[in-house]
Amino acid sequence: MTNSEAKIVVQESLDKLKESIKREVNYNKELADDKLTLKTLEQMKLDGEPLPESCPYISYDEWIEQINKEIKSGETSISRIGKEKAEIIAFEYFISNAQDA
Repeated sequence: MTNSEAKIVVQESLDKLKESIKREVNYNKELADDKLTLKTLEQMKLDGEPLPESCPYISYDEWIEQINKEIKSGETSISRIGKEKAEIIAFEYFISNAQDA
């Protein structure tokens, strides 16, 4: 494979990565929401409040466990975006600097 051919493939990946990192703002918003929800649920549990009537969870522990999973997922997504940003830099460098052959 020549550099010219590789640039075409790399450009396609670069375009996908640039699209993917656009979701970072939404992931950060969801993460902030989840962390506030977790804090609220922990306080409600501590205060001994009953679960809301329409709540699908059996207990606060089950609900808190689910929110913790969502927080972990959000943090993983944000970490992945950080790696994608590094890949973007590398791909852009290759496209700009690789000699066509």
